[in-house]
Amino acid sequence: MKEKLLAPILSGEEELILTEEKELHRKKEMEEEIRDALIQNVRMSEEDFSRMQFSAVIFENCLFQDCSFEKGEFTDVIFRSCDFSNCGLEDCYFNRTEFISSKGVGTRFCGSTMLHSRFLDCNFRYANFDGSKMEHIQFTSSQLDGGFLTQCRVKDILWQQVNLDNASFFKTMLKGMDFTSCTIHGLVLSDECRELKGAVVDLYQAAELAKYLGVVVKS
Repeated sequence: MKEKLLAPILSGEEELILTEEKELHRKKEMEEEIRDALIQNVRMSEEDFSRMQFSAVIFENCLFQDCSFEKGEFTDVIFRSCDFSNCGLEDCYFNRTEFISSKGVGTRFCGSTMLHSRFLDCNFRYANFDGSKMEHIQFTSSQLDGGFLTQCRVKDILWQQVNLDNASFFKTMLKGMDFTSCTIHGLVLSDECRELKGAVVDLYQAAELAKYLGVVVKS
């Protein structure tokens, strides 16, 4: 990437270890920021954690099913082996975050701001990033097939071995992005395919994308 991806800044000495759901609820009720913490082995479903703030936090082996983190703030946060499937993270702020070996099938990030963030070995099939601002992002060895990256404002995004089959990039400009190590069958684009201008693809991908322009490539 053009600019160095900034990693989460953690002290390495978590002052707070949360392993029970009631502790998270108490922080929510007191409107307290969670800082310098390890949140571990928590299992929650259909809970409201909207507007919560997390700073220098590690989420490890947690399950949040159909929970809401809307308008939350995540700074210097690592999600490791977590499941956020079908959660609502609309209008959230992410800065220096990492998602590692995590799952977010159908998770909604609509309208969020995501800066200096990394996704490694993740399953985010059908995730929705519609209208998000994404700058200095790295996706590696992950699944985003069927995802919605529509109408996003993007800058300096690196794709490495990502499954993007049937993903929608409607009105998201792909200039300068290199997809040569990815799978991109069945992308959803605007009628004019303006999104593709300046994208980097290999010969096989180019033949696939030529179909959008009504071009037939003979072997």
